[in-house]
Amino acid sequence: MDEEDEQRIRRALAAHTELWRRHEMDAWGELFTEDCDFITHRGIWWTSRHENVVGHRDVPAPVLAQKRSYAQEVLRVRGLAPDVALVHTSWSWPDHQLPGAEAAEDRRGLITLVMVRHPDGRWLIRAAHNTRENGLDDFTAPTG
Repeated sequence: MDEEDEQRIRRALAAHTELWRRHEMDAWGELFTEDCDFITHRGIWWTSRHENVVGHRDVPAPVLAQKRSYAQEVLRVRGLAPDVALVHTSWSWPDHQLPGAEAAEDRRGLITLVMVRHPDGRWLIRAAHNTRENGLDDFTAPTG
């Protein structure tokens, strides 16, 4: 992978973040392949661009206003083949508060992406797996 390809990937992911923040989900969806796979931080698996966009579009109004504080940083871009890249990003969403929650929380996580070069030169997301770094555990760790 050359530097130009890496810069194209970084620009695509900067657009990804900005479109997410503005909740422009149709345009955001254009950054994915039609047959993309997206696994959410809750373990929901969408297997098409359409499912991914519809699933992410369905956000409660109070959360939409909070999207302005979302940030994403590209941590690593690695070429796997001439037209395939593995990308890792970190994201943060300070003061995220779900409707009905008693308090806001500072969320953060990692996203693993497989990106492919489209014939027109654009890099599109073929697969994404979002994982929260600071989600709540479902168990109590033993003490002592």
